[in-house]
Amino acid sequence: MGDLDRRFYPGYEDEHARFDRAVRRYLREGMMVLDAGAGRGVRYPYDYARIARRVVGADLNPAIARNANLTDAVVADLAALPLRDGTFDLAFSKYVFEHLDRPLRVMHELRRVLAPGAHLLVHTPNRWHYVALSAMATPASFHRWFNARRGREPADTFPTRYRANDRRTIERIASAAGFRVAGLDLFETKPDYLFFSRVLYRAGIAYERAVSRWAALADLRVQLIADLEAV
Repeated sequence: MGDLDRRFYPGYEDEHARFDRAVRRYLREGMMVLDAGAGRGVRYPYDYARIARRVVGADLNPAIARNANLTDAVVADLAALPLRDGTFDLAFSKYVFEHLDRPLRVMHELRRVLAPGAHLLVHTPNRWHYVALSAMATPASFHRWFNARRGREPADTFPTRYRANDRRTIERIASAAGFRVAGLDLFETKPDYLFFSRVLYRAGIAYERAVSRWAALADLRVQLIADLEAV
């Protein structure tokens, strides 16, 4: 598909680089930073610990202890964090909110551990995109099989809930938990999940061009990055 990428996506910035840029907008030397749902840290490495005073990760998975991105690791439910009020100057959560059973409770906990004026950056797939809709209609075993074909280890594929993965829901629970929505970025990426078929990849490009062009179709874009300020 390299010819199509060169034609349609020259100088392409993927969703991970875009989220990294969003985090770095607020990252400052000496900050206390929380990675909410840090996991093993293998798929999305970063170097924020070079800048921040501490980067604390929280996750239910004991494998978080091997996360090389962190200075401190805490095995904990995000809905009941064993962390002090107002500890953190910045928090982020990448590809976690789609898995939450109690997203409002998690949002309340994240607000509790953030200092007033601190920002929470949330990166999650938009539930109204065709990929998320397909995921909701298929079992977890299919997700593991499909992701394995894309090179992802089964240990990195988790059950999805899609209870806090669209613009309106994020706005609602953020407000209820004590956040102000400082920004909400919905954007479409190149359809690399369709690499297995040239015909489907071209169809995915056509979809990307349509939803990226028309603001009225923004809620059908695949990626959602929310910038939430603790008030």
